[in-house]
Amino acid sequence: MTKMKYTLGTAVLAAALLGMPAAHAEEVNEEAAYEEEAEAPAAAEAPIITGMPNPYIEYKDVPALERAIGFPVLYLPANFYASYHPAVHVYGIHGQVADVRFQSKLDGSTIALRTAVLPFVNTNDISGFYSVDWKQESAGDMNNTQIYTAVSDNGTRVVRWTAGNFVFSLAINNADDSLYKALVKNFVIVADRFSHKYHNTNFEMNPSAKKILAEEKAAAAAAAIK
Repeated sequence: MTKMKYTLGTAVLAAALLGMPAAHAEEVNEEAAYEEEAEAPAAAEAPIITGMPNPYIEYKDVPALERAIGFPVLYLPANFYASYHPAVHVYGIHGQVADVRFQSKLDGSTIALRTAVLPFVNTNDISGFYSVDWKQESAGDMNNTQIYTAVSDNGTRVVRWTAGNFVFSLAINNADDSLYKALVKNFVIVADRFSHKYHNTNFEMNPSAKKILAEEKAAAAAAAIK
């Protein structure tokens, strides 16, 4: 088994959630390679989501984020790469959740893609949307993967699902129905391949994330006593 362990970076950032992009495509053929990103264009901010976890730490690119949080991060399917690469923001949340934002060069649609290791977060919902009505449905892929979908008050379309030892979420804005469906289907497909690629890897939570998690548990226990 391969072990991966890294230390957490610095520079805390409070940030609003971006909307998301998508490109029309029926099937993805391969997972896009991770690349060092050029300086990204600025992207418009979307409304802040109530209950969104903090703090956020921003990194210059996805490889820097992966080194900090200690696990690989899902990226764009190959057929969305031309439209959305590079990411406009790359965040780590509590050293446990990767949050990568994209904005389309074609239509301005936006994507917020989150990745986490399931044993680290102990939840199948890392979306940051806590006051929405979730419904279960198929992603439309060959495996008939079951996903949970919701629409927020501001119209953001949210999707969450698990694959192997990973949990994922998407928040999509300004995409029509056909674009939204293609986006969801292709991300679910690459997430499945991604999870199989790392199914024998034993990830270790970095020390800073462990400290934050311990502090949160202690605070919750103290609140329960009062």
